Amino acid sequence: MKTALLIIDVQNEYFASAGGQFDQFNVDNIAKDIADYAKTAEQNGTLIIGVQHIMAKDYPLFAEGSIGAELHSSVAGILADKPVVQKVHADSFLNTNLVEILQENGIEQVDICGIMTQNCVTHTALSPFAKDYKIRVLSSLCTAPTELIHQIALGALSDRDWIEVV
Repeated sequence: MKTALLIIDVQNEYFASAGGQFDQFNVDNIAKDIADYAKTAEQNGTLIIGVQHIMAKDYPLFAEGSIGAELHSSVAGILADKPVVQKVHADSFLNTNLVEILQENGIEQVDICGIMTQNCVTHTALSPFAKDYKIRVLSSLCTAPTELIHQIALGALSDRDWIEVV
């Protein structure tokens, strides 16, 4: 089964160490684990796709052209020659070219990881556009503002029979 790995919103805004304003639970370790996983997945033939949240220049978070909106150093090199979908909504499919990228590459399964479990990860997994794919949320490669919020979001996703939380 042709698989794509979506790396959602691993951006400086979520890392206090990178000047971000919205630090997340265990984010440095999660980002390292995402990078390690992506390298192995790519070697095994998985298509790696980055997702980047970009807002208007005057928005307080993820403002276009800001350091906070930039991809974090943990994944920036990995994603340098990969497709990167830019979005303005929590759903990575909504008003983006993600479906086209998946179709062009014959993708059947989408593995999802990244930041924030309760928002962009969940909304992407639950997207009406995701129903055409086998969806797996890689729980150990996601994070949220707190561990409790992360666990609650994963619990809510596990109730859906078309989403596999691994």
